[in-house]
Amino acid sequence: MQSSDEDRRLGELGYTQKLNRTVGGFSSFLLGFAVISATTAVFSGFGFGLSTAGPAFVWTFPIAAAIFFVWALIAADLVSKIPLSGYAYQWTSRLSSPSLGWFTGYAGAIGFIAGFTGVAYVMAGYLGSLLNIEMTTPIQIWISIAVVIACVLINVYGVKLTTFLNNIGVALEFIVTLGATIFIAIVAFAVTNDHQAIEFLFSTGPVADAPYIVVWLTSSLGVIFGLLGVEAAADIAEETKDARRIIPRTMFLALGVAAIIEFFMYIVFLLAIKDPAALTDSASPIADIFAQQISPWFSKVVVAVALTNILVCVLANMLVATRLVYAMGRDNMLPGSRFLRRVSSKHKVPTTAVWTTGVVSVLLLLSAFANEQTFSYILGMSALGYFTVYVITTVGLLVANSRGRIPAAEPGVFNLGRLRAPVYVLGIIVFGAVLAALLFLPDFRPNAIVFAIAMALAAIWWAFRLRQKIRAGDAGPRYAVAARASEMGSGALPDDLSMRGDDATRSSL
Repeated sequence: MQSSDEDRRLGELGYTQKLNRTVGGFSSFLLGFAVISATTAVFSGFGFGLSTAGPAFVWTFPIAAAIFFVWALIAADLVSKIPLSGYAYQWTSRLSSPSLGWFTGYAGAIGFIAGFTGVAYVMAGYLGSLLNIEMTTPIQIWISIAVVIACVLINVYGVKLTTFLNNIGVALEFIVTLGATIFIAIVAFAVTNDHQAIEFLFSTGPVADAPYIVVWLTSSLGVIFGLLGVEAAADIAEETKDARRIIPRTMFLALGVAAIIEFFMYIVFLLAIKDPAALTDSASPIADIFAQQISPWFSKVVVAVALTNILVCVLANMLVATRLVYAMGRDNMLPGSRFLRRVSSKHKVPTTAVWTTGVVSVLLLLSAFANEQTFSYILGMSALGYFTVYVITTVGLLVANSRGRIPAAEPGVFNLGRLRAPVYVLGIIVFGAVLAALLFLPDFRPNAIVFAIAMALAAIWWAFRLRQKIRAGDAGPRYAVAARASEMGSGALPDDLSMRGDDATRSSL
């Protein structure tokens, strides 16, 4: 009964149910947790933060968590009203304008694809450590490509397999990886008593010529990367049962649990360091800490389990990236949309969208051959993509709210109510500050140039092709509504939310 009601509501928004709606509340939480992935976050961000600003980098984490909580409030409010694949692209297209939605979705695709590419790169580094491979940047890039291709094949098979593997990986993360962190804390503090003092957490380590505040802010990229994707559950809304009620709850729960675990892991691993100098330039600093405190073989066991957590993080991020690309293809917004919106009749998966995100990821990794700071480059692209989405979406929503375009809340679902405008203003300030830092801090300028070129390409496509298609009703939510009406054998367009939002915004184009 619930499924048929959700399918009916999806039809009112302009789409026919084609994906497999099998994700329940527990799996939704685990997917959101896997996209954030405390293990992946710490294993990837720890070395970057430590080498950039010293142990004091850890105090950027509470600030990052607060920033993402603001975004979670905004995303939860919107997914309870417009639960569609493509999340922020759909929200911006329907409530502001399809043109603004184009730039939102394009930046989001960059963020998601660069995100799972960066995680694959991290996994390759730890895989090399586990197998005693002498890790050079080219070798790590080729292993990363193999990881991406493997995840493409799994995602092509279907959402059931992906969420099943995801659930196993997250369970292992809770039981083994978190358990190992607690174990190393017991060994360091209660058995050997060989650990750093609390003051170590406030030390800066070797710092370059730049003012420390600049270095400290630069180090925040690692912990910010570790919390990106809090809204991921919203992107599989069309595959989630009772999405309007389930997703806001699982979104907050995933962020809260991941933030607590990540901060705990950062503190434990910093204090458990025996020899800070030995971690300089290490490709797998967490593995080295386990080896220092316990033994190399124990380190290998923990890393082996951690690799399963990191793998499901790649899978989960790829899953949500493909749904965004599929949603934009369904609205005829992308080149090759007629292929990107195809759904496998057997596996109920947008197969072409999956392969496309995989190909773009591989190209991104190949381009990293020309960049010495590969990890920083990929992370920077991911963070720029995400925060561009946050800024564009929130600005658009603030305007939409002032014009009364935010849909009324249904009983029993999350709703910001009177707090909506103040939260939007706060969001624009904090998201804008992070985006400015990512664009103008010296260490991130090369990323900003590449990202600016990517967004310029999006602007060219919009100016010379997409803008006219949107005006003619050949792209955007209006196109999808008309396509469904034609598919259902009716020329009439339903008077629903998608039409009200699109009609209200088409006049502003």
